[in-house]
Amino acid sequence: MSFDSSNPCFECGQCCQKLRVSFYHGEIASDSSDLAGTPSTGIVPPELTVKLTPHLACMRGTEAGKDGCVALSHDEKDGYRCTIYEQRPSPCRAFNIFEEDGSLNPLCDKLRKAAGLKSVLAQG
Repeated sequence: MSFDSSNPCFECGQCCQKLRVSFYHGEIASDSSDLAGTPSTGIVPPELTVKLTPHLACMRGTEAGKDGCVALSHDEKDGYRCTIYEQRPSPCRAFNIFEEDGSLNPLCDKLRKAAGLKSVLAQG
């Protein structure tokens, strides 16, 4: 592996592979306006999303919560990376390795262990 191993996400990517990434449809980029005429402020590329309900969408590939996100890429040099990192939806922005209080995110740790990876706290 030649990618920067200081970021454990680059060796993992399990959150992007195992969780459904659903979010409010207003986060999807659009050239149109809403009914009040307000221009869309969404940033998520629409071609990478799937409509779930009239108000919810999800990242393509994560509909069932068991396939990988279409925006996730992997190669031996760089590891796992989000191809739309600056345009990712709010659930991706909110999911972190550590909680606000500095404790380990238990879901992150559970996903890593299920994939046969060491806990972030065990690395060093």
